[in-house]
Amino acid sequence: MNKDIKIQFLGGSNEVGSLAMVLEIDGTCVLFEYGMSPGKPPTYPLPPPPIDIALLTHAHLDHSGMIPWLCSRQDLSIIATDLTNKICSLLFKDSVKIAKMEGYAALFSNADIKEAEHSFIKVAPQQKRDIGENNEVRFHSAGHIPGSLMYELTGSTKILFTGDLNVIDTRLVKGTKPVSCDILFIEGTYAGREHPKRDELEKQFLDKVDEVVSRGGTVVIPAFAVSRSQEIAIVLRRAGYNVWFDGMGRKVSKLFLKYPRSIRSVDELKKAINSINFIHSDQGRKLALKSEVIITSSGMMDGGPVLWYMKHLKNDPKSAVLLTGYQVEGTNSRLLIDNGKLDFYGVTENVECEVGYFDFSAHAGHSELIKFAKNCKPEKIVLFHSDNREALAEPMKDFAEIYTPNNGEIVGL
Repeated sequence: MNKDIKIQFLGGSNEVGSLAMVLEIDGTCVLFEYGMSPGKPPTYPLPPPPIDIALLTHAHLDHSGMIPWLCSRQDLSIIATDLTNKICSLLFKDSVKIAKMEGYAALFSNADIKEAEHSFIKVAPQQKRDIGENNEVRFHSAGHIPGSLMYELTGSTKILFTGDLNVIDTRLVKGTKPVSCDILFIEGTYAGREHPKRDELEKQFLDKVDEVVSRGGTVVIPAFAVSRSQEIAIVLRRAGYNVWFDGMGRKVSKLFLKYPRSIRSVDELKKAINSINFIHSDQGRKLALKSEVIITSSGMMDGGPVLWYMKHLKNDPKSAVLLTGYQVEGTNSRLLIDNGKLDFYGVTENVECEVGYFDFSAHAGHSELIKFAKNCKPEKIVLFHSDNREALAEPMKDFAEIYTPNNGEIVGL
């Protein structure tokens, strides 16, 4: 095995967010991801050294959010799917808008976003491409969200970088499969935690929606615009509720339909989208308040239309807010789960309506991560994107050498 491989995490090693990693291999400097953590204020990874090429697994801001800033400082190519590029553009523009609304300095401009858009090189699963003189990279679907990839580098050493991954089929995408490698870089967002079975979860979720609607309440579902809101829409469609949809998820849904190979069922998504009432105005929001179900951004409740709805429904014991995904420490939704309170633009208030949590995760759970890693047959494993890497390190020691580097630390593999 090549001993001249060096890595450095610029962010996201022992936390979920701000992911960025530099890999030096066979004379080539590769950057994987360059994200941010959209908190209050946002946090960012360390600046990178001069790099030869960037590989972006998917569009979520904790992986992609600082790409425009990077493109304003280095002339480089970014490898990703075309769908990832298109979604990134939406999210980048939205983050500039949010920075202005929240009073934070935007670290890049709309001109930088345009520069980033032109820097993308579009690829697709199962394609291959040369990187540097001695390495080839092959692209695999990561099963996380539409357009997401894992990167398999083949040269003197075989490397797999997963980004975020999921091994089960969801309503929106099919799960990924292990890829044989010498060194595995694997995320650990759900280290130490298992997910419920998806069919049981969907039944419990629909039962709760039915309970709230039956007692005359409104269900507010904060959901990530990219992937989660579409999946929830598909789950709800068959139940026949009066569903309203607010936020960027509509644009994302239309994008997904333009890339049919990236989603599990175009037909299912089309039917779900066609059965929903889309909100375009304040009048639409007022109508939605009297409806049965509202799907809205943002997924972690740090901004977006969800706070408007919660302001009106927070004291209504008949209504409920149902969270559907990972809630990062320090976010508004985490405050809601832990303390029953919400921050309404600087004013913290109690929430009296029902609060529920349903684990519609797009990440592999603890035992799924271990099984995936073992079936990749690596000699070495680097764990990242986790606040509980020790939970994975212990069982994975049985079949590989484990690395848990800290941000800024340069490690030779």
